[in-house]
Amino acid sequence: MAPDHEYGFYIENGTQIVHGRGALQRSAFPPEANVPGQLCVLSPGHTADARTPRFSGPQGLFHFTTENRMPRHVHLAPSRPGDSKRYVVEKIVTLNGVALAELGDQIYVIPPNTLVVIGPGVPHSWVACPPGLDLLELGVSDERIVSDGQFLAVFEYEEPTGFFPTAQKETLTCEADYARCEDLQSIRFPVMSLEEIRRTAKFVWGKSAGDLRERSDAMFIKGGKEQGW
Repeated sequence: MAPDHEYGFYIENGTQIVHGRGALQRSAFPPEANVPGQLCVLSPGHTADARTPRFSGPQGLFHFTTENRMPRHVHLAPSRPGDSKRYVVEKIVTLNGVALAELGDQIYVIPPNTLVVIGPGVPHSWVACPPGLDLLELGVSDERIVSDGQFLAVFEYEEPTGFFPTAQKETLTCEADYARCEDLQSIRFPVMSLEEIRRTAKFVWGKSAGDLRERSDAMFIKGGKEQGW
């Protein structure tokens, strides 16, 4: 059964990103209940959309700061006892704060209220965005969102899995593709200034991801023309 709403968008490596503005917004109760409440539905679930994995692995919370520069990694789990391992999906919801996510070879600025379903075999890492990145000022958002150096993540795995560090950035398709990296410090999320983020990252808002530099430069040019610069 296909969902009657298109949830967020997919990037080339199979990762799905659903920002709150790209989610399904609906009343939590029937109109006749006369009870206030609004739902933000980030996923329709596997039954409604087969592209959504069934999740049966651990789930929990991770409070990120700028110090938690996660090493790049993937997740593997046995298909069945004795079988070779397969790549499993991880989903992360940023509840508050602004995150930086490395998904393959691209860094994304992830605003609050966003679900990221990381495609199988996609090397990834996370960290909190340094304080002071103003998404409204950059022309990304239509509301004031300023990073404060932390965010709260809700994580869940498709299957029980482990941490498999790697220096690889390309999407891996089979266990034989995986090359373990023992030097975890060398593959931690890089320290980035706000200017480096603005120049090199992509932002997520609504149902798209765009280039921060192009968007902010366009806003600057537009503002200059309006001011007669």
